[in-house]
Amino acid sequence: MLKQFTGLLSPKTKNLKLLYSLIRKLGPVRINTLSEITGYKHVTCTRLLDELVQEGLIYDSGIGESSGGRKPLMYVIKPDAYYLIGVEITNLYTTVLLLDLKLDIVDVEKLRMDSQCTGEYTLNFVSRCVDELLSKHNIQREKLLGIGMGVLDPIDKETGVFLNPLLFPAGGWDNLNIVDYLQQYHNSPVFIDNGTNLAALAEYRKNYWKETDNLVFVSSDMGIRCGTILQGRLVRQNMEMDDTLGHMVVDIHGRRCLCGSYGCLQAYSSLPAIRNEVVRRLKRGHNSILQDSVKDTEDTDFHHILNALEQEDPLCLDVLKDAAYYFGVGLSNLILLLRPDIVVCGGTLVPKPLFYEVASETAQNRLLHYPKSQVQIIKSIAAYNIVAQGAGCMVLDFFTEEILP
Repeated sequence: MLKQFTGLLSPKTKNLKLLYSLIRKLGPVRINTLSEITGYKHVTCTRLLDELVQEGLIYDSGIGESSGGRKPLMYVIKPDAYYLIGVEITNLYTTVLLLDLKLDIVDVEKLRMDSQCTGEYTLNFVSRCVDELLSKHNIQREKLLGIGMGVLDPIDKETGVFLNPLLFPAGGWDNLNIVDYLQQYHNSPVFIDNGTNLAALAEYRKNYWKETDNLVFVSSDMGIRCGTILQGRLVRQNMEMDDTLGHMVVDIHGRRCLCGSYGCLQAYSSLPAIRNEVVRRLKRGHNSILQDSVKDTEDTDFHHILNALEQEDPLCLDVLKDAAYYFGVGLSNLILLLRPDIVVCGGTLVPKPLFYEVASETAQNRLLHYPKSQVQIIKSIAAYNIVAQGAGCMVLDFFTEEILP
């Protein structure tokens, strides 16, 4: 039935969609609460809920507390009524998730991007994973609601073509319509959006939906990006301007950025900036375990540095602490501008030693002038999969999100 919740809907189908959307957000939830929110009569609400139960979309959780009589019905969505595929494509990894309707990860496949990962090779990997994940978990293809894709590189959403695919380690991405490629192969709806937007959406829907309607997700990775939830809605931006946070100036006399300006956050706290500083210090004779990993200092890549951080290499940790400090400065500026209730920090660098701790402490210290500010700065608990989860969430939202009249 979820696949019928799109297009021109009858009044009854609109009512069913609205109830499902509310149960998805509020569940476990009582009939009385749903009736109050929607304005539907109790008998009407009961009849519509019974239909959703019969369709296998919701069920009684059985956890209602009795006040002396019969326990009230407490409705939740049925997570295995349909399934979602969430994909993230970056120049470091491609991630493919099989998700249920609660956005819980059923299974995951990852591809480390290297010189063999052309556009066609990568999309073939994604297609193969979709087939294998459905088969492995005995899921009929009819129960696949759709495929969502998150990308961090600018993309033309109308054509599904990367605008600047130069950062990928292999070619074959120019003029490759990744949406059409997957849609034709799987005969399933395919959606695409900016990865940071999707990370914000996933964090909000998965963890903070009942707590706040104002949330910002920030990411330090190949670039510095943010996604914003304002009054419960994802704030969408031009796909060519998704990295504007990275070009916030944190030092007017600082390093030159690729954009031509000086002192951009991108020039201090992104993976390329960290790599450049690590290489510079290696050339100056600083000791590091990287000297055992690469013969030529210029051959040091992101994976070398990330592995060295896991081993708490002093040189890499020192560079990372500086990057985290500037990230905290940028974070405090963002908080002062947007005034969110919650800031979630994600991306490749956040799970590494010290980065989150230094960045959050720096930001909080710069907010001491506003002691009544109650903003929470939180580390993402799904840093490596959150974009792909958001990609799956985008699919589910397309079919189920309904606004109260």
